[in-house]
Amino acid sequence: MKLRLVFIIILSFACRCYAQNVVEPFHTHNQSPLVHFFGFPNNYGGKVLEQKEFVFGNYFNIANNATSTKLRNEAIYLDGEMYRNEIVLRYGLLKKLQVEFTLPLVKHSTGIMDPFISGWHEAFGLPGKAREIMPEYGLTYMYRENETIRLNMSNSKIEIGDISFRISTPLLKKKTHLLSLGGFVKFATGEKKELIGSGTNDFGVHLSGRFIPEKKEKGFTCFYSGGYMRIGSGAVLSKLITKDIVFGNLGLAYQLSRKWIPKVQFDFHTGFYKNSLAKQLEKESIQLVIGTDYLLSDKLNLSISFTEDFIVNTAPDFVVQLGVSYKL
Repeated sequence: MKLRLVFIIILSFACRCYAQNVVEPFHTHNQSPLVHFFGFPNNYGGKVLEQKEFVFGNYFNIANNATSTKLRNEAIYLDGEMYRNEIVLRYGLLKKLQVEFTLPLVKHSTGIMDPFISGWHEAFGLPGKAREIMPEYGLTYMYRENETIRLNMSNSKIEIGDISFRISTPLLKKKTHLLSLGGFVKFATGEKKELIGSGTNDFGVHLSGRFIPEKKEKGFTCFYSGGYMRIGSGAVLSKLITKDIVFGNLGLAYQLSRKWIPKVQFDFHTGFYKNSLAKQLEKESIQLVIGTDYLLSDKLNLSISFTEDFIVNTAPDFVVQLGVSYKL
């Protein structure tokens, strides 16, 4: 219910905004160690590359997890820091067809940000009771059902995750509105026992768009997306996995100057797991993303963002992303 309410409020506001067509959404999604490896596609705000255009992107995420729940028949404990670096290649293959390839590198670690985040939560009175009982610099991801341990991972090494492919084509290309349709597939190339990959082959469809102003002056950019993803067989917690996922995001940006573009964004998805009372698994998730783009040139863009779990314990409560994209 909360997920639908937030979606309606933001969409009704976004539809009254104006935009600059240079702005793209943050390339973010839920970085939970039990969610990050599924096949979320990137949102480009309806923009599809022209034929023979090429864009290289690199997006480095640091996600700190500290959450635990103990119920009568279940217990979940997620304590660790994850580094996920995504290399994204896009190419305008045909006049109205863009192809995309994403290669992630993933490492779970004890991390270095625990003291800083604990201080942040204490200073601003943010929820974080699990951090009070968890040791600093820990790495343990555990899930127990009844008396059976379904997951217990504490390894730290860097590996290639699940690679994905996507094709996109424009549906609308007007002065005031861009809209594109994409199809995507993700392959189980990462090691699922180490929580590098999901162990599933996922596929789905994705709509993304943005509203564009007629005047090329300072102003607001509004972007949106929505999609459906089908999860394949072979997940770590296969008995709990939900096969059908709805996801998307809504955002707003303001072109403060020719260089600086601050942005705020909400990412959301339905729950990936079922038959569980643990909020970390069963609950739908909304993440609040705040940050800025810095345009070094018409071709080179830097970005930095901070993500907080809007619905507590459904995503990491601290994620930092550093991004760069270059257009040839």
